[in-house]
Amino acid sequence: MKTRTILGGLALLSATCFLVPSCSYRYDTVSFGAAGTMSVVGTRVPKIEIDTRISVGTLIGGSVKSRKPYSIRAFYMDDTFTFASMEFTAVRVTYDDGTVDPGSAAIKLPMRFGGTLHEAHNSMDGGAVVVTKSRMIRAEFPGAISRDEPFTLLIKGHFTKEDGRIIPFTVNGRYGVSRDSRTESWVDFVSGC
Repeated sequence: MKTRTILGGLALLSATCFLVPSCSYRYDTVSFGAAGTMSVVGTRVPKIEIDTRISVGTLIGGSVKSRKPYSIRAFYMDDTFTFASMEFTAVRVTYDDGTVDPGSAAIKLPMRFGGTLHEAHNSMDGGAVVVTKSRMIRAEFPGAISRDEPFTLLIKGHFTKEDGRIIPFTVNGRYGVSRDSRTESWVDFVSGC
Protein backbone atom coordinates (compact mmCIF):
# COMPACT_ATOMS: atom_id res chain seq x y z
CA MET A 1 0.00 0.00 0.00
CA LYS A 2 2.80 2.45 0.93
CA THR A 3 4.71 1.61 -2.26
CA ARG A 4 1.67 2.41 -4.40
CA THR A 5 1.20 5.74 -2.58
CA ILE A 6 4.85 6.71 -3.06
CA LEU A 7 4.83 5.75 -6.75
CA GLY A 8 1.57 7.65 -7.25
CA GLY A 9 3.05 10.72 -5.57
CA LEU A 10 6.17 10.58 -7.77
CA ALA A 11 4.01 10.20 -10.89
CA LEU A 12 1.92 13.22 -9.85
CA LEU A 13 5.07 15.25 -9.16
CA SER A 14 6.51 14.30 -12.55
CA ALA A 15 3.30 15.16 -14.39
CA THR A 16 3.08 18.51 -12.58
CA CYS A 17 6.63 19.41 -13.53
CA PHE A 18 5.95 18.57 -17.19
CA LEU A 19 2.95 20.92 -17.20
CA VAL A 20 4.10 23.76 -14.93
CA PRO A 21 6.88 25.92 -16.40
CA SER A 22 7.98 27.07 -12.94
CA CYS A 23 9.44 23.59 -12.32
CA SER A 24 12.78 24.60 -13.72
CA TYR A 25 16.20 25.23 -12.26
CA ARG A 26 18.09 28.49 -12.74
CA TYR A 27 21.85 28.12 -12.39
CA ASP A 28 24.11 30.78 -10.95
CA THR A 29 27.25 28.76 -10.25
CA VAL A 30 30.98 29.00 -10.69
CA SER A 31 33.65 26.33 -10.93
CA PHE A 32 37.42 26.56 -10.79
CA GLY A 33 39.78 24.46 -12.88
CA ALA A 34 43.51 24.28 -13.34
CA ALA A 35 44.57 26.64 -16.13
CA GLY A 36 47.66 25.10 -17.67
CA THR A 37 50.22 22.87 -16.06
CA MET A 38 50.61 22.75 -12.30
CA SER A 39 54.11 23.16 -10.99
CA VAL A 40 54.80 20.37 -8.50
CA VAL A 41 57.85 19.62 -6.42
CA GLY A 42 58.17 16.22 -4.76
CA THR A 43 57.64 12.61 -5.68
CA ARG A 44 54.18 12.58 -4.08
CA VAL A 45 51.68 15.47 -4.05
CA PRO A 46 48.07 15.68 -2.87
CA LYS A 47 45.24 16.15 -5.36
CA ILE A 48 43.53 19.53 -5.06
CA GLU A 49 39.81 20.34 -5.47
CA ILE A 50 37.90 23.60 -5.10
CA ASP A 51 34.49 23.21 -3.40
CA THR A 52 32.11 25.99 -4.47
CA ARG A 53 29.44 24.83 -2.01
CA ILE A 54 26.57 24.42 -4.50
CA SER A 55 23.04 24.51 -3.05
CA VAL A 56 19.75 23.53 -4.71
CA GLY A 57 16.49 25.42 -4.03
CA THR A 58 13.83 22.70 -3.87
CA LEU A 59 13.03 19.32 -5.39
CA ILE A 60 10.58 20.85 -7.89
CA GLY A 61 12.62 23.76 -9.18
CA GLY A 62 14.32 26.90 -8.00
CA SER A 63 17.86 28.15 -7.98
CA VAL A 64 21.15 26.27 -8.06
CA LYS A 65 23.83 28.55 -6.61
CA SER A 66 27.45 28.59 -5.54
CA ARG A 67 27.87 29.94 -2.01
CA LYS A 68 30.92 32.01 -1.04
CA PRO A 69 33.39 31.68 0.54
CA TYR A 70 34.71 28.55 -1.16
CA SER A 71 36.86 25.80 0.28
CA ILE A 72 40.07 24.10 -0.82
CA ARG A 73 40.29 20.34 -0.40
CA ALA A 74 43.46 18.28 -0.64
CA PHE A 75 43.60 14.49 -0.52
CA TYR A 76 45.97 11.61 -1.10
CA MET A 77 45.14 7.91 -1.56
CA ASP A 78 47.90 5.72 -0.14
CA ASP A 79 47.52 2.16 -1.45
CA THR A 80 50.78 1.10 0.24
CA PHE A 81 49.86 2.22 3.79
CA THR A 82 53.25 3.92 4.18
CA PHE A 83 52.08 7.51 4.83
CA ALA A 84 50.74 8.35 8.29
CA SER A 85 49.87 12.03 7.83
CA MET A 86 50.04 15.14 5.69
CA GLU A 87 51.11 18.52 7.11
CA PHE A 88 50.59 21.89 5.42
CA THR A 89 52.91 24.83 6.01
CA ALA A 90 51.58 27.22 3.32
CA VAL A 91 48.16 27.64 1.68
CA ARG A 92 47.92 30.89 -0.25
CA VAL A 93 45.39 32.16 -2.80
CA THR A 94 46.66 35.16 -4.80
CA TYR A 95 44.43 36.95 -7.33
CA ASP A 96 45.68 38.50 -10.56
CA ASP A 97 45.78 41.97 -8.98
CA GLY A 98 48.30 40.69 -6.40
CA THR A 99 45.81 40.53 -3.51
CA VAL A 100 46.14 37.55 -1.17
CA ASP A 101 42.69 36.27 -0.19
CA PRO A 102 42.04 37.10 3.49
CA GLY A 103 40.47 33.65 3.94
CA SER A 104 43.66 31.88 2.94
CA ALA A 105 45.78 34.36 4.92
CA ALA A 106 43.74 33.56 8.07
CA ILE A 107 44.46 29.80 7.98
CA LYS A 108 46.44 28.84 11.09
CA LEU A 109 49.44 26.85 9.90
CA PRO A 110 51.10 24.41 10.22
CA MET A 111 48.13 22.04 10.10
CA ARG A 112 48.41 18.22 10.22
CA PHE A 113 45.87 15.66 8.96
CA GLY A 114 46.00 11.92 9.64
CA GLY A 115 44.85 9.10 7.42
CA THR A 116 41.71 6.96 7.61
CA LEU A 117 40.91 3.55 6.16
CA HIS A 118 39.14 3.69 2.79
CA GLU A 119 37.44 0.68 1.19
CA ALA A 120 36.29 0.48 -2.43
CA HIS A 121 33.85 -2.28 -3.41
CA ASN A 122 33.76 -3.43 -7.04
CA SER A 123 31.42 -6.04 -8.50
CA MET A 124 33.04 -8.53 -10.85
CA ASP A 125 31.63 -11.00 -13.38
CA GLY A 126 30.02 -13.96 -11.69
CA GLY A 127 28.81 -11.93 -8.71
CA ALA A 128 32.12 -11.69 -6.87
CA VAL A 129 32.83 -8.48 -4.97
CA VAL A 130 36.42 -7.27 -4.72
CA VAL A 131 37.29 -5.00 -1.80
CA THR A 132 40.32 -2.75 -2.22
CA LYS A 133 41.68 -1.07 0.90
CA SER A 134 43.82 2.02 1.08
CA ARG A 135 44.56 4.89 3.44
CA MET A 136 43.03 8.25 2.57
CA ILE A 137 44.52 11.44 3.94
CA ARG A 138 42.13 14.39 3.57
CA ALA A 139 42.48 18.07 4.35
CA GLU A 140 40.00 20.90 3.99
CA PHE A 141 40.54 24.64 4.24
CA PRO A 142 37.09 26.27 4.49
CA GLY A 143 36.62 29.88 3.45
CA ALA A 144 39.98 30.15 1.65
CA ILE A 145 38.53 31.68 -1.55
CA SER A 146 36.16 34.66 -1.42
CA ARG A 147 36.14 35.98 -5.01
CA ASP A 148 34.84 34.61 -8.32
CA GLU A 149 38.09 35.40 -10.12
CA PRO A 150 41.11 33.50 -11.45
CA PHE A 151 43.85 32.96 -8.87
CA THR A 152 47.20 31.31 -8.24
CA LEU A 153 47.27 28.65 -5.54
CA LEU A 154 50.45 27.84 -3.62
CA ILE A 155 50.43 24.88 -1.25
CA LYS A 156 53.50 23.64 0.63
CA GLY A 157 53.86 20.86 3.13
CA HIS A 158 55.08 17.33 3.68
CA PHE A 159 53.99 13.76 4.20
CA THR A 160 55.17 11.88 7.25
CA LYS A 161 55.79 8.19 6.63
CA GLU A 162 55.05 5.46 9.17
CA ASP A 163 58.79 5.23 9.88
CA GLY A 164 58.99 8.98 10.61
CA ARG A 165 60.67 10.07 7.37
CA ILE A 166 59.50 13.35 5.85
CA ILE A 167 58.57 13.69 2.13
CA PRO A 168 58.14 17.41 1.21
CA PHE A 169 55.81 18.67 -1.54
CA THR A 170 54.87 21.93 -3.24
CA VAL A 171 51.92 22.56 -5.55
CA ASN A 172 51.80 25.87 -7.42
CA GLY A 173 49.35 26.63 -10.21
CA ARG A 174 46.84 28.97 -11.71
CA TYR A 175 43.09 28.34 -11.58
CA GLY A 176 40.59 29.80 -14.01
CA VAL A 177 36.90 30.39 -13.33
CA SER A 178 33.86 29.21 -15.36
CA ARG A 179 30.34 30.50 -14.88
CA ASP A 180 27.08 28.61 -15.45
CA SER A 181 23.94 30.74 -15.79
CA ARG A 182 21.60 28.46 -17.73
CA THR A 183 18.02 27.38 -17.05
CA GLU A 184 17.24 23.67 -17.05
CA SER A 185 13.94 21.79 -16.91
CA TRP A 186 13.11 19.56 -13.96
CA VAL A 187 13.31 16.49 -16.21
CA ASP A 188 16.82 17.38 -17.42
CA PHE A 189 17.92 18.19 -13.87
CA VAL A 190 16.69 14.85 -12.50
CA SER A 191 18.13 12.85 -15.40
CA GLY A 192 21.55 14.38 -14.65
CA CYS A 193 21.55 13.23 -11.03
